[in-house]
Amino acid sequence: MAGSQRRFPWLAVLGSLALAVVLVVGVAVVLVLDGGGEDGDDSKDRRSRADELRERLVSDTQAELPTVAEAEDAVPGHDYSTVVTGVGTDADLILPATYDADVTDPWQGAAGKIEVYADAALTQPVPIAILPDLTSSGSDPHLAITPVKVRRTHITRQDGQATGTLADLGTYWNLSPHVYVVQYLTPDGAPRPRPLVTQVDFEAETPAPSQVVSSVTPDGDALLEWAPVDGASEYLVVLQQRKKDLEDTVRVVGRTTEPTWSSAETKRCVRRACTQNDVMKLTTVDASLMASLPELTSETIDARLGVIAVVDRQASVMAPVDLAGLETLPVRSDRTWDQGADVAGRGLAALPSRFLFVSIDGSTRATGAFVDRAEVRRKGSRWVVPLRGQGTRLVDPVEIPIRAVEDIDAAVAAFNERAERDYPPTGLLDTKIVIDVDAPQEPSPELPPPDYPVFGSNELTRFIAGQLIAGSTAIDVSEYDARPGLPGLVDALDEAVYQNPYALAYFDGFSVDGSVIHVEPAYSPAEKRSRQERMADAAEAFVASEITTGMSTADKVSAINRHLVDDADYDHAALAVKSKTRSGIPDRLHYAWTDGILLESLGVCMSYSYAFQVLAEEAGLESVVVSGDLADGGGHAWNKVRIGDSWRAVDVTWNDPGGRWSSSSGTRYLMIRDGQFTGSALRSERDSWMSDAYLSQYATR
Repeated sequence: MAGSQRRFPWLAVLGSLALAVVLVVGVAVVLVLDGGGEDGDDSKDRRSRADELRERLVSDTQAELPTVAEAEDAVPGHDYSTVVTGVGTDADLILPATYDADVTDPWQGAAGKIEVYADAALTQPVPIAILPDLTSSGSDPHLAITPVKVRRTHITRQDGQATGTLADLGTYWNLSPHVYVVQYLTPDGAPRPRPLVTQVDFEAETPAPSQVVSSVTPDGDALLEWAPVDGASEYLVVLQQRKKDLEDTVRVVGRTTEPTWSSAETKRCVRRACTQNDVMKLTTVDASLMASLPELTSETIDARLGVIAVVDRQASVMAPVDLAGLETLPVRSDRTWDQGADVAGRGLAALPSRFLFVSIDGSTRATGAFVDRAEVRRKGSRWVVPLRGQGTRLVDPVEIPIRAVEDIDAAVAAFNERAERDYPPTGLLDTKIVIDVDAPQEPSPELPPPDYPVFGSNELTRFIAGQLIAGSTAIDVSEYDARPGLPGLVDALDEAVYQNPYALAYFDGFSVDGSVIHVEPAYSPAEKRSRQERMADAAEAFVASEITTGMSTADKVSAINRHLVDDADYDHAALAVKSKTRSGIPDRLHYAWTDGILLESLGVCMSYSYAFQVLAEEAGLESVVVSGDLADGGGHAWNKVRIGDSWRAVDVTWNDPGGRWSSSSGTRYLMIRDGQFTGSALRSERDSWMSDAYLSQYATR
């Protein structure tokens, strides 16, 4: 560092100087209490005890990071060190470094030197300061990564009253129970061949809520539920939002004494117009506003949601809530449909069968429209018809001349029948994985590897998938605990379920106790084996009859798509079973979401995707199942397949018009880029189908 001068924010320097003062005071106290002796031994003893006190104080406020990789290229392009656990939420993270690491933007860290993220995909930055560690010697200099104090904490207005919170939310380590520190340089300042990632796990005296699950209520609100924390006086639902180049906000959007919270509490109404979930928006400007005002520019908001327990006014670390699957939460209606609608001449027949709304991710989405006859009222010479969207609290009051409606009862019934018929098929269901800490059980012995294909982007996922396919009901993953570069347990389990059709685990129930995954299988062992054998036989028969030597990858993909379109039909009857969760689907209909397309030529989008996956693997192709949400109506599943060095999307469900394959309709969504899903096919991807750190590798380019 000769000739260089460090430049640091003066407040942060004062923070480190304060630590140095505390350490000096600690030493002075020891010397006074010991008093007395003048001989050398007493002096050495006093110095020894002073050093012990100093080390203890430092150890409580510092955690040293590894600088050596334990797993090289564990996630392509990144090395991983050992995991650092049990770190306090006020602690600094220190590492040896002879280089400067100035931070001009706390959210970016020291770009190209040291960065800190809240997620394994390294996309959500955590605000930090990086300072010289004043407790280290000049011959062994260290840097200290210091968390930023949470300064803005408030609760949204409820009943017109602004209410504060009694809890101090502490630092951003409280809000990020796991962070990923990325070192781009070696301690002597040389560039590393690959960035080194260290996972750091934080702890607070107050235990964090466990078994946190999120779901969407039938009215389109977010519902959070968790296990009670002993002694908790309240729970805080915390939302972190950060806009690019703008100040971040940390808001307590919910406060409850019960282990549950719904975003219905955040509903806001101005006159007759109401919004819902507005506080959870993920963009500054939505698509419908940009369409009417092209000069507006949308900006993505980095948002993180979680729950904090408060015991004796001390906050726990935040138990994060996965926003995947919540992107479709409705915010407000989008009345672009009524431009030119002839309600005066056609009455309710002019109303759209799809209700357009803006979701928290800024997309304009559609759901089925409906009218509740009991809400229709007469206002002078007009009918006031509240047009509602299924699965939302949103309503558009439409005024229709009485002369345009011959029979209001018949007109409402006809409209609802038409809207129900036009609602688009999707078929992807929500699920919950419970983190169970109250009912420990012994794991089953590890089962022999299955004879069927096993997919996993990483070692942990492959092991879980293999055990699911083999039929294990209690999977011990302790061998993978704290192994660097691996995803979290739930992340790996999600991928194993989505990417392994032979596991037949889509309707299984799961609970996690420590390092053991307990499985409540949807199929008996005998039925599972029978279905697996039939799936394998169907795949072998297809390849034997349809795949020939010399076919290109694209030819094979086209052959699989055409075979499924010709052979299968969409199961509208199964989809008609209205349910928001997998547990609500009768056992007799499980086939429609698992192996139905392959074995019975009947199923919904998830089964189409599984069938494509099975046939692609048998034909020697690389393929994955993708889950997401259609802008035009709910959850959906499709596939991506590798063509040469690129990934391409295939949606067999939407290529199937019903009946035989045709070149005009059967190839519309075949080997296309993500951006080519337009119009009613516009969609967003969830992140549950693949371990987070690997998602970016499947983007089409």
